[in-house]
Amino acid sequence: MLIRRQRRVFSGNGDRRALSYKRLFEVDFECLSGTALDEHGSRDPDPRPEVESSADNDVVDKTVIMIPESVLEFHPSIGIAANLHVDTAKGVILGRSESFHKKYRSTGIGLVGAVTEASDDPATSLLGMPVNMDLVSPHVMLVAGKRGSGKSYTLGLIAEELARAMARREIEVAVVIIDTVDVFRLMVEPNNEQVASLEKWGLTAQGFPAAVYIPRRAYTHIPGEVKAKSHLFPLAISPSELSVSDWGYVIERHGALSTAMENLIGDVVDGLRRGYTRSKGDQQPPNPDFSIQDMIRCVESSSSVADLYKPSTRTALIQRLRRAQNLGIFHPGGTSAQDLAVAGQITVIDMAPLGSDAEAVLAILTNMLSRQILTYRMAWTDDGTSAREELPPTWLIVDEAQTLVPRSGTTPAKDAIVSYAKLGRRFGCSLILCTQQPSAVSDEAISQADIVISHSLSHDADIRALQQRAPAAMPEAFKDKAFISGLPRGVALVFDQSTENRRGFIMQARPRMSQHGGTDRLSALLEATKLIPPDVSELEAGTMEAPEGLLDTEEDLLSSLPDVPRPPLKLSKKDWDVLDDWIKSYAKGFFERQNREYAITEESSPMAEEVPALHAAGSLEEVPASSSARFVGVVEGKRIMARVFGELSPQLFEKAMLRKVLYSKPSHSFLFTSASPYREPVIVQRHDPVGNSTLQSVMSSLSAAGMTSESIVSEEGFTFILLKKDSVKASLSVALSGHTTCVPVVFVGSDKKQLDSLAQKLRETMR
Repeated sequence: MLIRRQRRVFSGNGDRRALSYKRLFEVDFECLSGTALDEHGSRDPDPRPEVESSADNDVVDKTVIMIPESVLEFHPSIGIAANLHVDTAKGVILGRSESFHKKYRSTGIGLVGAVTEASDDPATSLLGMPVNMDLVSPHVMLVAGKRGSGKSYTLGLIAEELARAMARREIEVAVVIIDTVDVFRLMVEPNNEQVASLEKWGLTAQGFPAAVYIPRRAYTHIPGEVKAKSHLFPLAISPSELSVSDWGYVIERHGALSTAMENLIGDVVDGLRRGYTRSKGDQQPPNPDFSIQDMIRCVESSSSVADLYKPSTRTALIQRLRRAQNLGIFHPGGTSAQDLAVAGQITVIDMAPLGSDAEAVLAILTNMLSRQILTYRMAWTDDGTSAREELPPTWLIVDEAQTLVPRSGTTPAKDAIVSYAKLGRRFGCSLILCTQQPSAVSDEAISQADIVISHSLSHDADIRALQQRAPAAMPEAFKDKAFISGLPRGVALVFDQSTENRRGFIMQARPRMSQHGGTDRLSALLEATKLIPPDVSELEAGTMEAPEGLLDTEEDLLSSLPDVPRPPLKLSKKDWDVLDDWIKSYAKGFFERQNREYAITEESSPMAEEVPALHAAGSLEEVPASSSARFVGVVEGKRIMARVFGELSPQLFEKAMLRKVLYSKPSHSFLFTSASPYREPVIVQRHDPVGNSTLQSVMSSLSAAGMTSESIVSEEGFTFILLKKDSVKASLSVALSGHTTCVPVVFVGSDKKQLDSLAQKLRETMR
């Protein structure tokens, strides 16, 4: 039968102007969690449009206009009726339940293709029926297909439909496309090559406003008129936003760092944030938003870094940092989620100018972007205020997902995208993952997909993965490898989790209204920037002179940045860590960290001498005083050895020993064998060149508090005394530096009250 659609009219003062993030819509979005003004969004105090429901309203009966069969060259007969969700005025509806669609009808849907499968019964055939996708509710989608099958093309037309719905004021979202192959930035230009084909679909060629972000170095070398015409903006990542593991992916393939290199990066980052002492004795103040050049200066001039690490290790890090600097994308300030996820805007992040270096940088950028978007949406929703006012509902479109969210192994982006996929829909955020290899993408991410669009696939593993992960029934014909691998370009199998769509069907994607691909003048310019040896950051550091007329000034660069309102939520790195922990708890362990092993350093410096081989603490021979391990006493009949260091500052001595107790294998495995959410370190440091009296005082205090020794073990010249009382465990070790003895004690346990009490007693005793 014909679907009856009610005419919607505006009521109230009729003001349709956009005010910041608040707009008047043509329907009452009452309970949508994504693009609608609901409990996760804002409420406009002005009268909003209402849907008239009286019997006196004008009623329009309309049947759908079918797509001509002449443009659907591939239309096999499947033999099983496609029982799809059909609105006879609009066509097939993806991503909506029948009750949801009855409420909103044609509002917030976009044309993505047409049904291109025939039926033996003409009365039930849907051949040529337009296929529309819901754009109002949040979705997680998977778009798959081998190279050249049309998957990126499909992503582009979905972005176009989002832009069209925003232009109609039916939705208000941000769209962020992470482009690795340089095919989306030309959507600002109309597709004049397919005008005739577009007319058959009832469409016209047009470009869509988009902000295109390219790496800062490439942006700097592009002529001004090209920047303006192509809507280009500089993309940068602040080095201060990277974790130690992130730096591993930047400077080493697959992120594999030696222990010494990992510790050195951690000390450099910590020194820049807290301030450090230079070799000349003067103090470098804290720098929370540092550059790579600042990191290099710290490696070269920090006295503590010089004390702890060999010159060869420091030189190796400097070389790697300079290589990262030459990528031209790391710069203080950086580009944040608030720059990229802008309401009513499509943002294309074009990583192609980075060439072979794009993968690691892309993973770090995607991690930061998805984490910030989700955190903002969750934080402001939980706070009871409008998340929409701080960051709009966002569609994050990720191409080449198999490199960012692999099924096996890890990347800096994997945990963040998995969390985004699992939690995003609750907070108005959509995700589209695109891949050539569905079998190589994390099950945790794509198992959340409610819509799957699969173009041609060739490999058995990918076909099996599609069969296992499709959110709707798959006809037997679709399971045939010859059938799936033989799908023409632009034709796809579509599976929808909505209850009305009981099986998948075949769809022909519609033609693009805007241009697809990156073969233009700008492509050649971007390729040319890869050949330019000097980097912007080197020029700023004063190490090279800029060729006249080649570079814009810093003032010009800043003035070219998009003018977007900054949100009131100002978070430091420490604040982000706190919110990350909150997300982990909320996600029930999605980001659960693995225990990692650390050592102070892999090298002998700053130890006084090389360490002799040591055995179990109970069988140690007494070592001469000149050696790096010195006998300092007996505990429960076992000899205790203290590690002997050269002259260290008190702060560095404490830090080195605390890290040793926390991360040495014997101590770490004893303290963290079970869920122990609380820990408390107490560091005792005294003028005691022998070490015996300090050790005995600490042990007497712990014994008086009721702690008993579990075992005494040694590793690399350190002796660890492991103690326990009820649910609280403790580990300590002894070291000497000059005339100073340091005994760090780490308490760990689930009973915070008892843990604090034991730590406080030790502090009071050792004053």
